[in-house]
Amino acid sequence: MMEKIKDLVGKKNILNIIVIALVTISFVFKITGISKNLSYWNDESHVALLSRGLLEYGVPQTANGYSTGPYQILQYVVTAFSMSIFGITEWTARLPSVVASTALVIFGVLLSKKMIGEKVSFVVLILLAFSQIQLAWGTQLRPYVWLELFTLLVVYFEYEYLNNHNKIFDRNLGFAVTLSLIAALFHGTGLLNLVIVLVGIICKAIELKKYSFLFAIPLFLVVIGLLFYTSFSGNMDAIWSTLFKVYFSPLHYRIFLTHNYLWLLIGSFIGFVTLFKSNRELALLLGGSIVFIFAIAIFKINPNYIRYSLPAFPLMYILFANGMVSVLEKITKKEFLSYLLIILVLALLSRTGKIIIWPKYYYSINSDMTENPIVDYKQAFENIKHLIKDKQDTLIIDAWNDRVPWYLPNQEFVVTNNSVKGIDPVFGEKFIGSIDEVKNEIASHKTGVVIVEDWQSFMSEEIKEYVRKNLKYEFTVQDLPYNENDHWGISVYSWGI
Repeated sequence: MMEKIKDLVGKKNILNIIVIALVTISFVFKITGISKNLSYWNDESHVALLSRGLLEYGVPQTANGYSTGPYQILQYVVTAFSMSIFGITEWTARLPSVVASTALVIFGVLLSKKMIGEKVSFVVLILLAFSQIQLAWGTQLRPYVWLELFTLLVVYFEYEYLNNHNKIFDRNLGFAVTLSLIAALFHGTGLLNLVIVLVGIICKAIELKKYSFLFAIPLFLVVIGLLFYTSFSGNMDAIWSTLFKVYFSPLHYRIFLTHNYLWLLIGSFIGFVTLFKSNRELALLLGGSIVFIFAIAIFKINPNYIRYSLPAFPLMYILFANGMVSVLEKITKKEFLSYLLIILVLALLSRTGKIIIWPKYYYSINSDMTENPIVDYKQAFENIKHLIKDKQDTLIIDAWNDRVPWYLPNQEFVVTNNSVKGIDPVFGEKFIGSIDEVKNEIASHKTGVVIVEDWQSFMSEEIKEYVRKNLKYEFTVQDLPYNENDHWGISVYSWGI
């Protein structure tokens, strides 16, 4: 039967139909994942606020006039563009991430096929399209899936550049540099791509013995430095602290990788070894980029958040796919049987929850490691809005600074934070840190609410205890819908209501 179908349609056409079908299904999975307009978590609110600011003021800024400069500016632009077409909702703001993650699947298939082969590209397709971690970050209002896409493209063009053994500069290098700069304008960590490109230029200059071109290094460093400087709005204290800070606490990442992605690590290592035998240049480029990204994420950026290592994942999928295919080809040379074995292995991975085979309304970014408070803030603030309706002189006391401006714009609020004093330049609210300051704020306003988080936060436990004992309990919002296994909750207390 299969032979008759092949004769009628053709092998290549069958594979193309399968690829198009899987890409389409993956897109449906992601659209489903944003279809309920579920609440933002804190970092998403930050992007949404500045994107809304771009629509309101013509530049990405808060109502207080604060702007992040070039930092994440392209993330704000694409989000605002989507909002301007479809309206300001959670769905429209997350839609560009869905588009980028779908483009990542398409380019992942095309580029891995070109670099290694068809079977490898099929495995890469499944991993990029249906991995839980990819579906989760591909449906968030965050730039990390864009960084995955640009890193994959930069590494591909870098590979093509290194393969051109006659020229020190060519259009592939131009594409790699351009994409690196674009990535840096989606998020500061996109600058890592420029470092990867710079290493390639150094290797090419040494290979061709054109050592004068090593003078390009200072130019790259100046560009990186300028982008770095403007991303911190010229705050030299923050810049020096970031440059010279080194973390030595890899436990979080060790648990993340060994408990959740040991299969990916082992498969990538096998893929690296087998690829090294046939294509040393590509193996070193992929393997070296992966190690570099993880090293910077763990030891320089923040060892407690796995999202900073996400750009390495498409590269790991390529090595893993190469490892899987190389092992399976030792078992059988028959085309149909090898594809069947690939599907079987990936089906077994779905049993671990790392591959998703049915669409969901929410794919949790805490599925691998619990890192981010994911609460139904949308429902909580809807309740608060109803609670304080028509009340005079109302104050909200919160432990975070971007929830109130998003859900209740123009509402007066203060933020409890023991380590920061004065006025927040971002939203213009006051920072308070002691019980006495909380009491003073309560005494100076007729009505108000206090938002108490049920985890360790910027609001001290002492203040939480005072609020629980002395103010009126109103309600608790627990868990985001469709994410009930990831328990987060906030309670709201009031006075004068």
